Amino acid sequence: MNTMKKILLRAQILLFVFGSTIAQEQTPATEAGEDFDLYGVIGLFEESEDLEDFEKKINSEDNDVNNLDLNKDEEVDIVKVVEYSEGNTHLLVLQAVIGDNDYQDIATIEIEKHSENEISLQVIGDADIYGPDYIIEPAPEEGSLRSYRPMAVFVSVHLWRPIGVVFRPGRVVFVSAVVFRPRPVWFRVRRPMGRSSWRGKSSRWHNPRCRTSKSRHSVGGRNMYSSKRKTSPKAKNNFGPSPSPGKSPTASPSNQKKKTTATSPSNQKKKTTTTSPSNQKKKSPATSPKPQQKKGPTTSPKKKKH
Repeated sequence: MNTMKKILLRAQILLFVFGSTIAQEQTPATEAGEDFDLYGVIGLFEESEDLEDFEKKINSEDNDVNNLDLNKDEEVDIVKVVEYSEGNTHLLVLQAVIGDNDYQDIATIEIEKHSENEISLQVIGDADIYGPDYIIEPAPEEGSLRSYRPMAVFVSVHLWRPIGVVFRPGRVVFVSAVVFRPRPVWFRVRRPMGRSSWRGKSSRWHNPRCRTSKSRHSVGGRNMYSSKRKTSPKAKNNFGPSPSPGKSPTASPSNQKKKTTATSPSNQKKKTTTTSPSNQKKKSPATSPKPQQKKGPTTSPKKKKH
């Protein structure tokens, strides 16, 4: 029996390592995905006392998680936490407040209680901002407790402080007091950082304690969110291009090739043929000037004799 446990444990570790190796290649689909770091979201959630404290932490300038400016007003957008609860599933929606009654979902946190000591947590980025299946979750540490479920391996977060608050019996769901105007007194109004400076600061959250995943552990969270997602047309225009440098479709090599064909040597040759020497030769007799006739002596005036 001990041998089977060792084999199972090794298989779990290999699955974690393999998944982490694949996940490192994933990057957000837009610059807005870089401006709100989901690795930092997990780190700050673990450190928070409750959801109100978590909301303050993700908006704090000192924590280097939020650099969003989706309404392009030269101010970092404030992000609120919206909680939904249904049975053993808690769904937290991280929502940028970019105007009066104008919201853009950035990510969701799906918390699922599978048993008393088995609680999974995943942060799922909005598909328009991060791309499909952009999922961040806690990674295992050496000597940590691991939970195994068919087709899914996860690290249980049942000992995290906010989890104890979320699943407290008789508790009502958290209602955020964040609005567009006026800003909360704890929020520091600031300009967004430049791209290179922000990358240097937010990279501190990218550590082995978090990893990306391709599978979701909470079916209830996905179903609960399907009718609650909020998007903003204003924000969608300002997500920005992909962080990795890419060529615009209008300047792609295939389009350039088409343009070049219009002025290709074969076309130039056709144009040249209309003005070739042979054509000029044909036109030459018809357009050549007539030679002037020399006036003979009979037409010269006679001199008078004196």
